[in-house]
Amino acid sequence: MAELENDIPSVKPEDRRPAVDLVLAACICLLAAGFWFWDSGPVPVPAPVPQSVTAPAPLPKASDVFNNAGMQLYSAADYSGAEAQFRKAIVVEPDGALGYCNLGAALIAEHRYDEAIAALQRSIALDPSLTLARNNLNWAFDEKKKHTK
Repeated sequence: MAELENDIPSVKPEDRRPAVDLVLAACICLLAAGFWFWDSGPVPVPAPVPQSVTAPAPLPKASDVFNNAGMQLYSAADYSGAEAQFRKAIVVEPDGALGYCNLGAALIAEHRYDEAIAALQRSIALDPSLTLARNNLNWAFDEKKKHTK
């Protein structure tokens, strides 16, 4: 056992001091760094990339496009152009009451009352709650009476 103790180099206390000082300095640095992170508050988390908040508006139906185009022409007193647009709306949506209702109004403006009455009756058959079609049908009957005397 005495032989093992002789093989271990002995370190004098004055030789240990620089090594201890170095270890202590490293600990103090690490401790200071830890306090700096702790003092700086939580690590900021980047904000997520915002997704679209609202869904994009759905595209209008083709019949709506034709009905809107027809209404613009009707407002400009281009009744034959409006009629053509309303007929296109009916082609793309044969069960659309509004297309027949609008067509009836254009036909009334063109003094084609019997065709207007047929279109408006079809509109009412497709959607009995469409008040505009009923009003236009009454208008068609009134105009037909006025012009057939």
